[in-house]
Amino acid sequence: MKIGELGDQIVEQYGLSQFKIVVAVSTGVDSTVLINALINSTKIKHQQLIVAHVNHQLREQSIEEERFLHKWCRQHQITFMETDWPKSQHPQHGVEAAAREFRYTFFKQVMHDQQAQVLLTAHNADEQAENFVMQVIRGGWLNQLNGIPERRTFAQGWLIRPFLKLTKQFLIETAQENKLRWFEDQTNRTTEFLRNRVRNEIIPAFRKENPRVVEHIQHYQDQLLEQSNLVDQVVLEKLTKLQRDESFDLLALRKESLPWQKKIILKIITEVNAEIAINENKLDELVRLVNNTKQAQATIDIGKNYKFEITYNYLRIGKKITVKGEQVKKRVVTLNSWLNLDGDAQFQLTNQKSALNADETMVLSANQLRFPLFIRKINPNDRLRLKNGGYKTIRRELIDQKVPNEQRERYFAITDVDDEILWVPGLRKAWLKEPFLKDNQQFIMEFRIGGSPHGQ
Repeated sequence: MKIGELGDQIVEQYGLSQFKIVVAVSTGVDSTVLINALINSTKIKHQQLIVAHVNHQLREQSIEEERFLHKWCRQHQITFMETDWPKSQHPQHGVEAAAREFRYTFFKQVMHDQQAQVLLTAHNADEQAENFVMQVIRGGWLNQLNGIPERRTFAQGWLIRPFLKLTKQFLIETAQENKLRWFEDQTNRTTEFLRNRVRNEIIPAFRKENPRVVEHIQHYQDQLLEQSNLVDQVVLEKLTKLQRDESFDLLALRKESLPWQKKIILKIITEVNAEIAINENKLDELVRLVNNTKQAQATIDIGKNYKFEITYNYLRIGKKITVKGEQVKKRVVTLNSWLNLDGDAQFQLTNQKSALNADETMVLSANQLRFPLFIRKINPNDRLRLKNGGYKTIRRELIDQKVPNEQRERYFAITDVDDEILWVPGLRKAWLKEPFLKDNQQFIMEFRIGGSPHGQ
């Protein structure tokens, strides 16, 4: 096939004629055919193209490849952007995944710097089949067999892979027919990486059984993708009915069958953060929690600093809150001086008239206070004195008032010198041992958020 005709097909099929395009080029045969197809296309200008190249510093040959590509781009008046992956950043394990992450971070930066709307990579049908086999070996979810998407959003534009339906052999024959020069990566022949073993041993064995095996894998992936998209549509419809602001209706979710519960839970998590990896055991744990009617509130860590939690009749995915040291320690209360707390919360003890409402303050007489007073975050085991002389834990009060878990860390306790709790603003006031005496000097505790009264 003439290289220019291939380029015209790519530009027309993906509507690229008006875009600025970053092309990922490694100097292997796939990306060599891709960049040559584009520069020989009659439907796009060289000024629209930017070549992005990463020297992974994994082999000596990469220096020669980089020099060749730099010279080639200069001859064809194409912008050349290159970066090196420092050896100091190479991990001992997972080199392939780390290299991929480094590459795409660089491509994203190039798109931003060059104000490009499209990134093209030269992944081919053989690589699709390799990914399929590798995923079968590793195990996981059925939708992971769908393969590499042909087009997806990326950076401020699109990532497009125009060669996914073309075999490696077709690209080699096209390069030979058009007398193109490319480099063979010798590391592709080693058996160190799983991909190489699949590429050089497993796929060839499959081809011996049926030369059209790569094509058949493509057909399976197309069918899986269609079914996956249909299921996703139904899941989104169910999710919309379950959603209540930032939470989801737990009672309604329990009415769904277990397979739908699993799909919905996975969708909720991926909508929050697609990088959260949930395995089968973790998903079973989440499903058990959802269907446990004996627990009013519970939390499970799902990674990436997120938690899966149920609060009475609702389910939500939230960020884990780390309580800083300064939030845990006590702070001394000074008379007639506002203390700035978390966010925009403030507290003060005053002997002057308060402008706040009575239910947003606590008035005490001097005989009821043992100075100095302190303010700190609550502890679930803290106790509040009751009218009958007994005590009630903060944990029990929070449960009785049905305060969601994610809100419980926001509460403060005002204590006296003996750490006896006087008041938890917004939750409850303690019934103090000493009676309130009108003839004694009076003090007022005030708690507000954002300059507005808050408390009870």
